[in-house]
Amino acid sequence: MEFRQLEYFMAVCEELHFTRAAEKLGITQPTLSHQIKALEDEIGMPLFDRVGKKIAITEAGLLLKEQGTKIFGNLKS
Repeated sequence: MEFRQLEYFMAVCEELHFTRAAEKLGITQPTLSHQIKALEDEIGMPLFDRVGKKIAITEAGLLLKEQGTKIFGNLKS
């Protein structure tokens, strides 16, 4: 897992929308989707349930979000 992927994942968690998260990050939506897919492939589990244009965080995603929050919190300290 790359730090950048974790940053992208956290942005999607915050927005619950790939396009808005991509805009916030200053990247394209396909780039963001590709990085999240690569992260999911590496972990071996989906991090988001995609239902049409809506997304929801999976249980695995919630665990990663919790750890990501701790990591970014420690970096700010």
